[in-house]
Amino acid sequence: MEPVLIFGHKNPDTDSICSSIALAELKKKTGLEAIPCRLGELNKETKYVLNKFKIKEPKLLKTVSAQISDLTKVEKKTLSTSDSLRVALDIMSNENFSSLPVINNKKELKGMIYISDIANTYLNLKHSDLFSKYTTSYENLKRVLKGEIVSGNYPCGVIEGNLKAISELDEVLQGDIVVTTSMADGIDRSIKAGAKVIIVACDKNDFISPRVTSECAIMRVHANLFETISLISQSLSISSLINKNKFYSFKTDEFLDDIKDIMKEATQTNFPVTNKDGSVYGTIRTKNLINFTRKKVILVDHNEKSQSVDGLQDAKILEVVDHHKFGNFFTDEPLKIKAETVGSTCTIVYDLFKENNIKPSKEIAGLMLSAIISDTLMFKSPTCTKKDMETVAELSKISAIEDYEKYGMDMLIAGTSTSDLSSFEILVADLKEFTMNGLKIAVSQINTVDIDGVLEKQKDLEKTMEENNTNNEYKLSLLLITDIINSGSYALIIGENKEIVERAFEVKIKNNLVWLEGVVSRKKQVVPFLMAASQNI
Repeated sequence: MEPVLIFGHKNPDTDSICSSIALAELKKKTGLEAIPCRLGELNKETKYVLNKFKIKEPKLLKTVSAQISDLTKVEKKTLSTSDSLRVALDIMSNENFSSLPVINNKKELKGMIYISDIANTYLNLKHSDLFSKYTTSYENLKRVLKGEIVSGNYPCGVIEGNLKAISELDEVLQGDIVVTTSMADGIDRSIKAGAKVIIVACDKNDFISPRVTSECAIMRVHANLFETISLISQSLSISSLINKNKFYSFKTDEFLDDIKDIMKEATQTNFPVTNKDGSVYGTIRTKNLINFTRKKVILVDHNEKSQSVDGLQDAKILEVVDHHKFGNFFTDEPLKIKAETVGSTCTIVYDLFKENNIKPSKEIAGLMLSAIISDTLMFKSPTCTKKDMETVAELSKISAIEDYEKYGMDMLIAGTSTSDLSSFEILVADLKEFTMNGLKIAVSQINTVDIDGVLEKQKDLEKTMEENNTNNEYKLSLLLITDIINSGSYALIIGENKEIVERAFEVKIKNNLVWLEGVVSRKKQVVPFLMAASQNI
């Protein structure tokens, strides 16, 4: 059973990461296999927290788009290079395939065989070419003919001699294979000429007297001469007919969205799929792409598609745990939603632990405590509630962090140094995208104690924001540079609709910059005001 993937928003912050890890731990303790994931690189604050509690980084999840391995219908039929054309024809006719992948003894893909290849071979085939132009084995020959060995030792391995018919008895050479009737003269002459195998086409009631010879094997076939030669042609090995033309093949981890156009435009109808080790996984057709098993996911600390993982439309959302507003959120199936107006998702996750009568480990309690302090800016954010503070007090006892205020300040300071960050890293470290009255707007935030250090990069930040606006079609970008000591934010504004900011906060922007007194929460103090102001554009 595939595990459930739990993840927060893109450009993850500490709450996003810690809530995914904590909730995954809770799910495991309730019997559900779950894996915490991240949708981007970790910031310094989050790394500080994970290092503090010796927790491994969640795995990076780039997409939950459906892959070939998720398909519910994959044809598993293959042909071996040593199989006969008879085997190929039987499978193709029974399964209604026009082509099949051919594998070697290691199950590696060696090529494709098409029904047209077989048909063209038959149309141009001369019985004298059977073993000179094409290869097969003695085993295939006997199996296809359903022959009975009545005398001599039947050989094994690849056939090296030529095929001679009853009319060519005078031309039989050492090692040849002769197909004849039950005429005694034909059999004896072939033995004397050094034939390796004599195939006798005869009625079931015809008697063939055994010859005492080990050099030549005599095989009786219950068919007439014409039928026997036709069957011999079906004993040719697949390796003789593998089409050398190029064909499309895929790997199990390729995404359906990436291959569907290739499949529509290709001339072939069947497409081999290989595993990572090169072995053949199966064959797919265009119609197989309709049905696939959707990856099961739980969203934490977000619910909007623009902030979530790529390919979310292909996934099955089981649950949402969040403390943000719900916007543009809809699903085609019922799901569980746990949402509260608190300052951190981890406050909600801790509630879920208590609802299930499960006590979190010391390390997980430390993660949740860190996330709440981070998201509420040490309880200074207007999003902070009494419940957040009570939760931190409870978690401090479990995690053995008695002086959580000192720990919290150390954590915030550790995560706010920007000296080693580029302008782009500052901009996208915590960027969220919103659509307001048809306008795409980006709001980034960085919490710091080094306001001057960030403002020194203003010109470079402005250039980076302009480029980011162009690349993502943002009409407006805000970078909130939040002073966690003085409880306020500088807003750096770049874009076409700056009047939205001026109207939202009743300020005048000078040099693309404005101080917003007491504003520390993007969710509660910025986004709602921008949305209201944008309605008058």
